[in-house]
Amino acid sequence: MGDTQDIGQALQEAFVKADKPELPLDKRLKAYLAESRRLLPELEATYDQFVERISENTAEAPTLAIGEAMPDFLMTDTEGNLVSLPVLLKKGPLVISFNRGPWCDYCGLELHSLARAYPQIIAAGADAVSVTPETAHYAHNLQQSRYIPFRVLTDLDFAYALRLGLVFWVGDKIRETYLDFGIDLARFQGFGGWFLPIPATFVVGQDGRVKASFIDPDFRHRMQTEDILWALA
Repeated sequence: MGDTQDIGQALQEAFVKADKPELPLDKRLKAYLAESRRLLPELEATYDQFVERISENTAEAPTLAIGEAMPDFLMTDTEGNLVSLPVLLKKGPLVISFNRGPWCDYCGLELHSLARAYPQIIAAGADAVSVTPETAHYAHNLQQSRYIPFRVLTDLDFAYALRLGLVFWVGDKIRETYLDFGIDLARFQGFGGWFLPIPATFVVGQDGRVKASFIDPDFRHRMQTEDILWALA
């Protein structure tokens, strides 16, 4: 377990080193990935294999096209309030970011980037939400640990992600590795299937239609913050 603790500390240091505001998000993600490949080569190789599997399985999956209506949702935020898409859109356009949990540093890098851009998002008359499958307690941990200034919503039992075709099974090998690091998805999600959402970002206009989107089975890739701001502008 000592080795696991040492690697965990090294990954935290790699996150801090990669999270440079002056760099675009894709370069921050690549910097963290390079260090993760050095520290956990077998895990990252496993990620490469299952990203390929997910890509094959989702190649024919339906996706929301630009101009299509974003499906409605009703979820709870970290304060227990019910939140719906129509109510959020009354205030203006909305950025919807699907994230895995507070333990995911790739999500952390993306969320830090969105948090830094949040004043610009607000200035554009828009808002943002993060959607996670984790229950309220852990969704609150995500909001606090990643310093998120916008709402974090719980997609209980993947109801919304399933509707969008954004769910996959992690596989036994990754499940065992996650448990070694104390990442117990069954406990975090209150759901025993060991599934995760495909990270995705949607920019939804006030008319409820998709203005821009980014969906990539490789969770180590995320939508550029500049592209989000461009879509809002």
